[in-house]
Amino acid sequence: MKLEEYKSGEYKNGDGYQAFLPSKINYNWGWEDTELDKLLAEANRQIGELNAYSLLQPNVDLYIKMHVKIEANRSSKIEGTKTTIEEDLSDFEDINPEKRDDWKEVQNYVKAINYGIDRISDNFPLCNRLIRDVHEILLSCVRGEHKTPGIFRKSQNWIGGTMPSNAIYVPPLYEDLEECMKDLESFINNDSINTPDLIKIAMIHYQFESIHPFLDGNGRIGRLLIPLYLQNRNLLEKPCLYISSFFEKNRDAYYDKLSIVRSKNDMIGWIKFFLEGIIETAKIAKNKFRKVVELTKKMDNLSFELKANPENVKKVIDYFYDDPVASRKNIANDIKMPSSTLNGVISELRKNNVLEETTGYTRNQIFVFKEYVEIFLTDNE
Repeated sequence: MKLEEYKSGEYKNGDGYQAFLPSKINYNWGWEDTELDKLLAEANRQIGELNAYSLLQPNVDLYIKMHVKIEANRSSKIEGTKTTIEEDLSDFEDINPEKRDDWKEVQNYVKAINYGIDRISDNFPLCNRLIRDVHEILLSCVRGEHKTPGIFRKSQNWIGGTMPSNAIYVPPLYEDLEECMKDLESFINNDSINTPDLIKIAMIHYQFESIHPFLDGNGRIGRLLIPLYLQNRNLLEKPCLYISSFFEKNRDAYYDKLSIVRSKNDMIGWIKFFLEGIIETAKIAKNKFRKVVELTKKMDNLSFELKANPENVKKVIDYFYDDPVASRKNIANDIKMPSSTLNGVISELRKNNVLEETTGYTRNQIFVFKEYVEIFLTDNE
Protein backbone atom coordinates (compact mmCIF):
# COMPACT_ATOMS: atom_id res chain seq x y z
CA MET A 1 0.00 0.00 0.00
CA LYS A 2 1.12 3.58 -0.68
CA LEU A 3 1.42 6.00 2.23
CA GLU A 4 0.00 8.64 -0.10
CA GLU A 5 -3.24 6.59 -0.16
CA TYR A 6 -3.40 6.04 3.61
CA LYS A 7 -6.84 6.52 5.19
CA SER A 8 -6.71 7.18 8.93
CA GLY A 9 -9.98 5.54 9.93
CA GLU A 10 -13.60 6.25 10.70
CA TYR A 11 -15.86 7.43 13.49
CA LYS A 12 -18.25 5.10 15.29
CA ASN A 13 -21.17 6.08 17.47
CA GLY A 14 -20.87 5.61 21.20
CA ASP A 15 -23.35 6.61 23.89
CA GLY A 16 -23.79 10.28 23.02
CA TYR A 17 -20.36 10.67 21.39
CA GLN A 18 -18.29 9.52 18.44
CA ALA A 19 -15.15 7.43 18.89
CA PHE A 20 -12.36 7.23 16.33
CA LEU A 21 -11.50 3.79 14.96
CA PRO A 22 -8.06 3.90 13.30
CA SER A 23 -7.63 1.85 10.15
CA LYS A 24 -5.47 -1.25 10.31
CA ILE A 25 -1.78 -0.83 9.48
CA ASN A 26 -0.45 -4.37 9.13
CA TYR A 27 0.43 -4.00 5.48
CA ASN A 28 3.54 -3.57 3.35
CA TRP A 29 3.88 0.20 3.01
CA GLY A 30 5.62 2.06 0.20
CA TRP A 31 5.63 5.67 -0.99
CA GLU A 32 6.61 8.00 -3.82
CA ASP A 33 7.67 11.02 -1.76
CA THR A 34 11.37 11.67 -2.49
CA GLU A 35 11.77 13.97 0.53
CA LEU A 36 10.76 11.04 2.72
CA ASP A 37 13.47 8.95 1.03
CA LYS A 38 16.09 11.57 1.90
CA LEU A 39 14.97 11.84 5.52
CA LEU A 40 14.91 8.06 5.92
CA ALA A 41 18.42 7.70 4.47
CA GLU A 42 19.77 10.38 6.80
CA ALA A 43 17.99 8.91 9.83
CA ASN A 44 19.43 5.46 9.08
CA ARG A 45 22.90 6.99 8.65
CA GLN A 46 22.68 8.78 11.99
CA ILE A 47 21.41 5.65 13.74
CA GLY A 48 24.27 3.65 12.25
CA GLU A 49 26.85 6.20 13.38
CA LEU A 50 25.35 6.33 16.87
CA ASN A 51 25.43 2.54 17.08
CA ALA A 52 29.10 2.41 16.07
CA TYR A 53 29.95 5.29 18.38
CA SER A 54 28.28 3.68 21.39
CA LEU A 55 30.13 0.41 20.88
CA LEU A 56 33.49 2.21 21.00
CA GLN A 57 32.83 4.00 24.29
CA PRO A 58 34.33 2.68 27.53
CA ASN A 59 31.79 2.39 30.37
CA VAL A 60 28.98 3.02 27.88
CA ASP A 61 26.42 1.21 30.06
CA LEU A 62 26.97 3.78 32.81
CA TYR A 63 26.27 6.62 30.41
CA ILE A 64 23.20 4.84 29.05
CA LYS A 65 21.84 4.74 32.59
CA MET A 66 21.88 8.53 32.52
CA HIS A 67 20.21 8.53 29.10
CA VAL A 68 17.40 6.40 30.53
CA LYS A 69 16.95 8.71 33.51
CA ILE A 70 16.81 11.80 31.28
CA GLU A 71 14.28 10.04 29.04
CA ALA A 72 12.14 9.19 32.09
CA ASN A 73 12.24 12.81 33.23
CA ARG A 74 11.37 14.25 29.80
CA SER A 75 8.67 11.74 28.88
CA SER A 76 7.01 12.13 32.28
CA LYS A 77 7.29 15.92 32.01
CA ILE A 78 5.17 15.83 28.84
CA GLU A 79 2.45 14.34 31.04
CA GLY A 80 2.82 17.08 33.67
CA THR A 81 5.39 15.97 36.26
CA LYS A 82 7.41 18.82 37.81
CA THR A 83 10.60 17.25 39.17
CA THR A 84 13.99 18.38 37.88
CA ILE A 85 16.55 15.83 36.73
CA GLU A 86 18.61 16.54 39.86
CA GLU A 87 15.56 15.66 41.98
CA ASP A 88 14.89 12.52 39.97
CA LEU A 89 18.49 11.44 40.61
CA SER A 90 18.11 11.98 44.36
CA ASP A 91 16.86 9.62 47.06
CA PHE A 92 13.17 9.62 47.99
CA GLU A 93 13.75 11.07 51.48
CA ASP A 94 15.60 14.03 49.98
CA ILE A 95 12.61 15.04 47.81
CA ASN A 96 10.16 17.78 48.78
CA PRO A 97 6.97 15.96 49.93
CA GLU A 98 4.96 17.92 47.35
CA LYS A 99 7.00 16.37 44.54
CA ARG A 100 7.29 12.81 45.79
CA ASP A 101 4.41 11.53 43.65
CA ASP A 102 6.12 12.95 40.55
CA TRP A 103 9.43 11.41 41.67
CA LYS A 104 7.78 7.98 42.00
CA GLU A 105 6.32 8.23 38.51
CA VAL A 106 9.72 8.99 37.01
CA GLN A 107 11.37 6.14 38.91
CA ASN A 108 8.66 3.78 37.65
CA TYR A 109 9.42 4.89 34.09
CA VAL A 110 13.09 3.99 34.63
CA LYS A 111 12.09 0.58 36.01
CA ALA A 112 9.62 0.00 33.17
CA ILE A 113 12.04 0.78 30.36
CA ASN A 114 14.85 -1.22 31.96
CA TYR A 115 12.49 -4.17 32.37
CA GLY A 116 11.44 -3.94 28.73
CA ILE A 117 15.03 -3.71 27.51
CA ASP A 118 16.06 -6.69 29.65
CA ARG A 119 13.18 -8.82 28.32
CA ILE A 120 13.97 -7.96 24.72
CA SER A 121 17.66 -8.70 25.36
CA ASP A 122 16.47 -12.16 26.45
CA ASN A 123 14.75 -12.53 23.04
CA PHE A 124 11.23 -11.97 24.36
CA PRO A 125 9.07 -10.51 21.56
CA LEU A 126 7.73 -6.97 21.61
CA CYS A 127 4.13 -8.07 21.99
CA ASN A 128 0.93 -7.09 23.78
CA ARG A 129 1.92 -9.15 26.80
CA LEU A 130 5.19 -7.24 27.19
CA ILE A 131 3.37 -3.93 26.66
CA ARG A 132 0.96 -4.84 29.48
CA ASP A 133 3.78 -5.96 31.77
CA VAL A 134 5.69 -2.71 31.20
CA HIS A 135 2.50 -0.72 31.84
CA GLU A 136 1.93 -2.54 35.13
CA ILE A 137 5.39 -1.46 36.32
CA LEU A 138 4.81 2.11 35.11
CA LEU A 139 1.63 2.57 37.18
CA SER A 140 2.60 0.54 40.24
CA CYS A 141 1.97 2.44 43.52
CA VAL A 142 1.54 5.85 41.83
CA ARG A 143 -1.40 8.08 40.95
CA GLY A 144 -2.63 5.78 38.18
CA GLU A 145 -2.53 2.61 40.31
CA HIS A 146 -6.35 2.42 40.44
CA LYS A 147 -6.63 2.57 36.64
CA THR A 148 -6.05 -1.15 36.04
CA PRO A 149 -2.26 -1.29 35.58
CA GLY A 150 -1.22 -3.94 33.08
CA ILE A 151 -4.75 -4.42 31.72
CA PHE A 152 -6.20 -3.05 28.50
CA ARG A 153 -9.16 -0.82 29.27
CA LYS A 154 -12.68 -2.19 29.54
CA SER A 155 -14.36 1.19 29.45
CA GLN A 156 -14.21 4.34 27.35
CA ASN A 157 -11.45 6.89 27.83
CA TRP A 158 -10.94 10.26 26.20
CA ILE A 159 -8.47 13.15 25.88
CA GLY A 160 -9.42 16.68 26.94
CA GLY A 161 -12.84 17.78 28.16
CA THR A 162 -14.85 16.39 31.05
CA MET A 163 -16.58 13.54 29.20
CA PRO A 164 -16.47 11.86 25.80
CA SER A 165 -19.16 14.16 24.39
CA ASN A 166 -16.98 17.28 24.82
CA ALA A 167 -13.54 15.67 24.49
CA ILE A 168 -10.80 16.75 22.09
CA TYR A 169 -10.28 13.13 21.07
CA VAL A 170 -12.13 9.87 21.82
CA PRO A 171 -10.17 6.64 21.10
CA PRO A 172 -11.80 3.44 19.82
CA LEU A 173 -14.78 1.89 21.55
CA TYR A 174 -13.98 -0.88 24.00
CA GLU A 175 -15.46 -3.55 21.73
CA ASP A 176 -12.99 -2.59 18.97
CA LEU A 177 -9.93 -2.48 21.20
CA GLU A 178 -8.90 -6.13 21.00
CA GLU A 179 -8.90 -6.12 17.20
CA CYS A 180 -6.94 -2.85 17.11
CA MET A 181 -4.20 -4.17 19.40
CA LYS A 182 -4.08 -7.51 17.56
CA ASP A 183 -3.41 -5.68 14.28
CA LEU A 184 -0.76 -3.47 15.93
CA GLU A 185 1.00 -6.49 17.46
CA SER A 186 0.98 -8.25 14.08
CA PHE A 187 2.50 -5.20 12.38
CA ILE A 188 5.24 -4.91 15.01
CA ASN A 189 6.32 -8.51 14.46
CA ASN A 190 5.53 -8.99 10.76
CA ASP A 191 8.82 -10.01 9.14
CA SER A 192 7.19 -10.78 5.80
CA ILE A 193 6.88 -7.08 4.88
CA ASN A 194 9.80 -4.90 3.83
CA THR A 195 8.65 -1.56 5.21
CA PRO A 196 11.80 0.01 6.77
CA ASP A 197 11.94 -0.20 10.55
CA LEU A 198 12.10 3.56 11.14
CA ILE A 199 8.93 4.00 9.06
CA LYS A 200 7.31 1.16 11.01
CA ILE A 201 8.10 2.56 14.46
CA ALA A 202 6.78 5.98 13.44
CA MET A 203 3.51 4.32 12.41
CA ILE A 204 3.49 2.11 15.51
CA HIS A 205 3.81 5.13 17.79
CA TYR A 206 0.99 6.97 16.02
CA GLN A 207 -1.24 3.88 16.04
CA PHE A 208 -0.68 3.19 19.72
CA GLU A 209 -1.46 6.79 20.65
CA SER A 210 -4.64 6.66 18.55
CA ILE A 211 -5.80 3.38 20.10
CA HIS A 212 -5.03 4.58 23.65
CA PRO A 213 -5.49 1.06 25.05
CA PHE A 214 -5.02 1.89 28.74
CA LEU A 215 -6.97 4.09 31.11
CA ASP A 216 -3.78 5.97 32.03
CA GLY A 217 -0.13 6.09 30.99
CA ASN A 218 -0.68 5.77 27.23
CA GLY A 219 1.62 8.65 26.27
CA ARG A 220 4.53 7.31 28.27
CA ILE A 221 4.07 3.74 27.03
CA GLY A 222 3.77 4.98 23.45
CA ARG A 223 7.09 6.82 23.71
CA LEU A 224 8.68 3.92 25.56
CA LEU A 225 7.82 1.64 22.64
CA ILE A 226 10.27 3.55 20.43
CA PRO A 227 13.56 2.48 22.10
CA LEU A 228 12.13 -0.99 22.76
CA TYR A 229 11.37 -1.44 19.06
CA LEU A 230 14.80 -0.15 18.00
CA GLN A 231 16.35 -2.67 20.39
CA ASN A 232 14.03 -5.45 19.25
CA ARG A 233 14.96 -4.93 15.60
CA ASN A 234 18.70 -4.64 16.35
CA LEU A 235 18.96 -1.14 14.91
CA LEU A 236 20.98 -0.35 18.02
CA GLU A 237 23.06 -2.84 19.97
CA LYS A 238 22.94 -0.54 22.98
CA PRO A 239 19.70 1.24 24.04
CA CYS A 240 21.11 4.74 23.57
CA LEU A 241 18.51 6.71 21.59
CA TYR A 242 15.62 8.38 23.40
CA ILE A 243 13.41 10.85 21.57
CA SER A 244 11.20 12.31 24.32
CA SER A 245 13.42 15.39 24.64
CA PHE A 246 12.62 16.20 21.00
CA PHE A 247 8.90 15.65 21.60
CA GLU A 248 8.94 17.79 24.74
CA LYS A 249 10.83 20.61 23.00
CA ASN A 250 8.35 20.47 20.09
CA ARG A 251 5.31 19.54 22.15
CA ASP A 252 2.71 21.52 20.19
CA ALA A 253 3.99 20.24 16.85
CA TYR A 254 4.12 16.70 18.26
CA TYR A 255 0.45 16.69 19.18
CA ASP A 256 -0.55 18.60 16.03
CA LYS A 257 1.21 16.11 13.74
CA LEU A 258 -0.50 13.17 15.44
CA SER A 259 -3.88 14.91 15.21
CA ILE A 260 -3.44 15.84 11.54
CA VAL A 261 -2.92 12.18 10.65
CA ARG A 262 -6.44 11.50 11.90
CA SER A 263 -8.06 14.63 10.44
CA LYS A 264 -6.28 14.79 7.05
CA ASN A 265 -4.83 11.28 6.54
CA ASP A 266 -1.36 12.84 6.61
CA MET A 267 0.71 9.88 7.76
CA ILE A 268 3.64 11.06 5.64
CA GLY A 269 3.72 14.41 7.48
CA TRP A 270 3.88 12.61 10.83
CA ILE A 271 6.61 10.23 9.62
CA LYS A 272 8.74 13.13 8.35
CA PHE A 273 8.42 14.89 11.72
CA PHE A 274 9.34 11.64 13.48
CA LEU A 275 12.42 11.08 11.27
CA GLU A 276 13.54 14.65 11.89
CA GLY A 277 13.36 13.81 15.58
CA ILE A 278 15.42 10.64 15.10
CA ILE A 279 18.08 12.56 13.16
CA GLU A 280 18.35 15.36 15.74
CA THR A 281 18.26 12.97 18.69
CA ALA A 282 20.99 10.70 17.26
CA LYS A 283 23.27 13.69 16.60
CA ILE A 284 22.74 14.95 20.15
CA ALA A 285 23.40 11.49 21.63
CA LYS A 286 26.71 11.23 19.72
CA ASN A 287 27.72 14.65 20.97
CA LYS A 288 26.92 13.67 24.56
CA PHE A 289 29.05 10.56 24.29
CA ARG A 290 31.92 12.66 22.92
CA LYS A 291 31.60 15.18 25.76
CA VAL A 292 31.53 12.40 28.36
CA VAL A 293 34.77 10.95 26.97
CA GLU A 294 36.35 14.41 27.13
CA LEU A 295 35.13 14.87 30.70
CA THR A 296 36.48 11.47 31.70
CA LYS A 297 39.93 12.38 30.39
CA LYS A 298 39.74 15.73 32.14
CA MET A 299 38.84 14.06 35.46
CA ASP A 300 41.62 11.48 35.06
CA ASN A 301 44.16 14.29 34.64
CA LEU A 302 42.68 16.27 37.52
CA SER A 303 42.98 13.34 39.91
CA PHE A 304 46.77 13.74 39.77
CA GLU A 305 46.66 17.48 40.38
CA LEU A 306 44.60 17.56 43.59
CA LYS A 307 45.93 17.46 47.13
CA ALA A 308 44.60 13.96 47.66
CA ASN A 309 45.56 10.41 46.74
CA PRO A 310 44.78 9.97 42.99
CA GLU A 311 43.32 6.50 43.56
CA ASN A 312 40.91 7.85 46.18
CA VAL A 313 39.93 10.75 43.91
CA LYS A 314 39.24 8.35 41.03
CA LYS A 315 37.20 6.11 43.30
CA VAL A 316 34.95 9.01 44.34
CA ILE A 317 34.59 10.37 40.80
CA ASP A 318 33.77 6.90 39.44
CA TYR A 319 31.05 6.67 42.08
CA PHE A 320 29.48 9.87 40.74
CA TYR A 321 29.42 8.56 37.17
CA ASP A 322 27.08 5.89 38.47
CA ASP A 323 25.18 8.10 40.93
CA PRO A 324 25.58 11.79 39.95
CA VAL A 325 23.58 13.08 42.93
CA ALA A 326 24.62 11.53 46.22
CA SER A 327 24.82 12.21 49.95
CA ARG A 328 28.08 12.10 51.87
CA LYS A 329 26.63 9.27 53.96
CA ASN A 330 25.77 7.11 50.95
CA ILE A 331 29.17 7.65 49.35
CA ALA A 332 30.95 6.61 52.55
CA ASN A 333 28.78 3.51 52.95
CA ASP A 334 29.11 2.39 49.32
CA ILE A 335 32.82 2.86 48.67
CA LYS A 336 34.00 1.95 52.20
CA MET A 337 36.35 4.90 52.53
CA PRO A 338 37.35 6.35 55.92
CA SER A 339 35.42 9.55 56.68
CA SER A 340 38.54 11.69 57.03
CA THR A 341 39.82 10.50 53.63
CA LEU A 342 36.46 10.98 51.93
CA ASN A 343 36.00 14.44 53.42
CA GLY A 344 39.41 15.47 52.10
CA VAL A 345 38.63 14.23 48.58
CA ILE A 346 35.21 15.91 48.54
CA SER A 347 36.75 19.15 49.78
CA GLU A 348 39.28 19.09 46.92
CA LEU A 349 36.60 18.29 44.34
CA ARG A 350 34.43 21.14 45.59
CA LYS A 351 37.34 23.59 45.44
CA ASN A 352 37.86 22.62 41.81
CA ASN A 353 34.14 22.94 40.97
CA VAL A 354 33.72 19.24 40.23
CA LEU A 355 31.13 18.69 42.94
CA GLU A 356 28.45 21.16 44.00
CA GLU A 357 26.68 20.96 47.36
CA THR A 358 22.93 21.42 46.88
CA THR A 359 21.39 21.75 50.36
CA GLY A 360 23.37 24.59 51.93
CA TYR A 361 23.56 22.56 55.14
CA THR A 362 26.67 21.63 57.09
CA ARG A 363 25.20 18.22 57.88
CA ASN A 364 23.34 15.73 55.64
CA GLN A 365 24.95 17.30 52.62
CA ILE A 366 24.10 16.22 49.06
CA PHE A 367 26.51 16.65 46.18
CA VAL A 368 25.94 16.76 42.43
CA PHE A 369 28.46 16.04 39.69
CA LYS A 370 27.25 19.14 37.88
CA GLU A 371 29.32 19.06 34.69
CA TYR A 372 28.40 15.41 34.08
CA VAL A 373 24.68 16.02 34.61
CA GLU A 374 24.71 19.11 32.41
CA ILE A 375 26.12 17.11 29.50
CA PHE A 376 22.94 15.04 29.46
CA LEU A 377 20.66 18.03 29.98
CA THR A 378 22.04 19.95 27.01
CA ASP A 379 20.18 19.18 23.79
CA ASN A 380 22.64 20.69 21.35
CA GLU A 381 24.16 18.79 18.44
